[in-house]
Amino acid sequence: PNELTNGVINAAFMLLFKDSIRLFAAYNEGIINLLEKYFDMKKNQCKEGLDIYKKFLARMTKLSEFLKVAEQVGIDQGDIPDLTQAPSSLLEALEQHLASLEGKKTKEVSAASRASTLSSAVSTLANTGMSFSKMDEREKQQALEEEQARLQALKEQRLREISVVSNSTSTSASPSTLSGKSVNANPAVDLFAAPAPTTN
Repeated sequence: PNELTNGVINAAFMLLFKDSIRLFAAYNEGIINLLEKYFDMKKNQCKEGLDIYKKFLARMTKLSEFLKVAEQVGIDQGDIPDLTQAPSSLLEALEQHLASLEGKKTKEVSAASRASTLSSAVSTLANTGMSFSKMDEREKQQALEEEQARLQALKEQRLREISVVSNSTSTSASPSTLSGKSVNANPAVDLFAAPAPTTN
């Protein structure tokens, strides 16, 4: 965190922060889709899905550590999304389902219990996703406001330039009316001509 006092590093950190939020929002949506289909998958697909979900949990932990650094650096608390992890009972349910597909003995879990666990996990991840999308909307609104302010400043600058030019042309004569003399008193220099021979 103390390296983030450098302006360039701080700017790069802000870009990483924004990109990580966008990427994780998409990742979160993918995991929600995976979980909704998990209990209808074949054994190999379930195995891959469980591995993906475990990696997601590890990355979610890393992202929450990254967001803590962001908070320490001074990013506003309102700009940091809420990362709520799915209950640990979901991971157990996913592992048990895979074990049952592999023919291993597992404790009996009712379909209602499994549906309840899945439902609560999906709603938790959906809330996290909503938190990410609110961040994105806020960022878009802020960028739009900044763009409008820049556009207004450019318009005002252009109007000032036009008024200065119109004032200066009305008070001074135009170059073509200056007593028939050439505006450029110095002869033009030909940059491509060969240099004149020198005599010693």
